[in-house]
Amino acid sequence: SPFNVVAWHGNYLPFKYDLSKFCAVNSVTYDHIDPSIYTVMTCVGDEAGTALCDFVIFPPRWMSTDPDTFRPPWFHRNTMTEFMGLLWGGYDAKKAFLPGGASLHSCMTPHGPDAVSYDKAVADPCEQPTYFSSGLAFMFETSCMLRLSEFALNNKCLDAEYGACWNNLPNRFNEAIKEQDE
Repeated sequence: SPFNVVAWHGNYLPFKYDLSKFCAVNSVTYDHIDPSIYTVMTCVGDEAGTALCDFVIFPPRWMSTDPDTFRPPWFHRNTMTEFMGLLWGGYDAKKAFLPGGASLHSCMTPHGPDAVSYDKAVADPCEQPTYFSSGLAFMFETSCMLRLSEFALNNKCLDAEYGACWNNLPNRFNEAIKEQDE
């Protein structure tokens, strides 16, 4: 594994990459597309079709969707583990996600936009493309399980109330079941 090495041999070389030169190539016809379209680098895993690790960025970009669709990341669970951070600016799916902050969503942990971002996105008719230029976020996505160190778990900066960002979301699932039963 590239995470378990003492020294590099062969053509593995450290390098510097200017993330402002990354070209986000995408067409978001409807809703939020899989973040793999923003992959800068990948390390292929042992199993076909899986990555040991992807390095992904969410740079300034055009966000164009069909009318009445949903621009932020939808609520989802992954078969990969996501470690995400914000380098500068803001993040469109979490208003309280600040520069220098990071989040870890382990394999199959549900997550998505906070209640404020969700309400704003649902109210947006998406009639015009928008240019998101107010931040630069990154994500390491891996098929490996990650765990927090004791330092991270006991750090005063840990947001122990992280899950509260979803408290004000309406429960639309049970409403849909009631309507179906009636």
